[in-house]
Amino acid sequence: MDPQQSIRHNLEFLQTELVSRLESIKIYLDDTSPEAAENIFKRSGYISNLKQRIHDACYRYIAQTDNSDAPEVLRVRAIDIIATELERIAELGEEFVQQSLYLEDPGRKNFPRLLSQIDLVIEAVAMVHTALFENDTQVATKIGRTQARLERKFRKLLKKNAASLRDTSDAENLLSISFTAYSIERMGDSLLVISEAIISSNLGMVMDSARFQAMQDISMITDSANPEELKIRNVAETRSGAAISSIQLPDGDSGSYPAIFKQGQTKKLKRERKGVESWHDVFPGLAPQILSWKKKGKSASLLIEHLSGNTFEQIVLNESTEMLRDVLQELKNTLYSVWSETLADKPVAAEFMRQLDKRLSDVYAVHPEFQDSKQKICGHTIASFENLVEIAAEIESGLQAPFSVYIHGDFNIDNLIYDANTRQLRYVDLHRSRYMDYVQDVSVFMVSNYRLQVLDPVVRRRIAAVIYNFYRVAAEFAKNNNDSTYEIRLAFGLVRSLATSTRFILDRNLARGMFLRARYLLEQIVSLEPADYEDYRVPVEEIFCG
Repeated sequence: MDPQQSIRHNLEFLQTELVSRLESIKIYLDDTSPEAAENIFKRSGYISNLKQRIHDACYRYIAQTDNSDAPEVLRVRAIDIIATELERIAELGEEFVQQSLYLEDPGRKNFPRLLSQIDLVIEAVAMVHTALFENDTQVATKIGRTQARLERKFRKLLKKNAASLRDTSDAENLLSISFTAYSIERMGDSLLVISEAIISSNLGMVMDSARFQAMQDISMITDSANPEELKIRNVAETRSGAAISSIQLPDGDSGSYPAIFKQGQTKKLKRERKGVESWHDVFPGLAPQILSWKKKGKSASLLIEHLSGNTFEQIVLNESTEMLRDVLQELKNTLYSVWSETLADKPVAAEFMRQLDKRLSDVYAVHPEFQDSKQKICGHTIASFENLVEIAAEIESGLQAPFSVYIHGDFNIDNLIYDANTRQLRYVDLHRSRYMDYVQDVSVFMVSNYRLQVLDPVVRRRIAAVIYNFYRVAAEFAKNNNDSTYEIRLAFGLVRSLATSTRFILDRNLARGMFLRARYLLEQIVSLEPADYEDYRVPVEEIFCG
């Protein structure tokens, strides 16, 4: 992918996430419940991670460009500044919610007056893409005028609040002192930023205070006196805001050994720890070992064994046909063993349509063009996508897997590690593991292959072959275990995965193709009679062609 396109995509994701955050604040202004506030806080790290990705990509792009005054460089610099300010708006939104929690008035009678101000901010943020990428100076000017409009509204509200306190002779002075004290309090925020910048410089990587404290906790279980003695490398960031690093831990005289360090929300990392531990109980050898676990309030850190080898994604895209064949065989053997040994005679429903319904708003946030309504063509009614989902949900409610097995829960191809030396397959990112319909893992794996953004025809054919091979493997297991509704449940699972995966894809052609494939399967499902459910077959080759 072109570097500028990658930067642009991350900025679009950041803009979309910020608008979603501001809409959540509007909901909070109306609701004022702790649950509504928590929904705003729980993904706070995602915007920060997106901003950091943009910064890193911008710096790399500028460093590799000879002409520092080129228009492309100026735009990248603008994107870098915009990303910082968008993150700042998100932070101010969180500060507002946090401060409001201390108010004694449960009615929050001033809140309705703030709704129009939030709408102004949302409107301005939504214009950023047009102003920047369509070179529309008038739109950019309109964004700038929002500041004056917000300031006028603030002054009007401040004056009204001051008037309501005039039965206290020193009310306005008290307000002034409050704002002054608040300014001093904000200096502490700046000092924290300075501290984190120095720490980041010393360690050679981006580091916030919570993460640095977690690193200090980790260093205490090693022979290192402090984090500066550890060899640390950023690996990834997740949508939940967790940061993932690779660390070289000291191992006495024998040198060092690698580990994976994760720092993020206690709730998510606790689920991952439990997921890993459950695999050690259910099927030992598949999951990595936990080396350390620390929690502090809402933040936690997890140190996990580093698994050597390549992800399935890397093997599909880069390795030989022989290695890919070996991996597919090992994947089949592993899944058959896990599914057979954990099989429980307890029917279970994955509720794929319910999963899809919960994520549709996120899909529409990235691809608003997908949100359609019922239409008529020559007297023929065409149901909307959401209406098809409702009908399909009713059909699905009468279907269950005849048994449950222990599944990965997020069976994406980057969560499977294969070591060619030991010929062993391992699982990572296990926070969603549980007893469930195995079709959940099957459908996720198939779609995670298909959504790889690779255009080379040879590689696309290779990906299609992997998908069809895996489909046959799962179908064989279903047949051997008398699972007569496997195919129609797989169709439900593919609908869910095809549609929801588009929220991670900004390539309009690929995203639209996946969404239309989901609709095609839905239309097939809703047209079936109950007597046809067990005879239905997923048109795998048609769905995953191209």
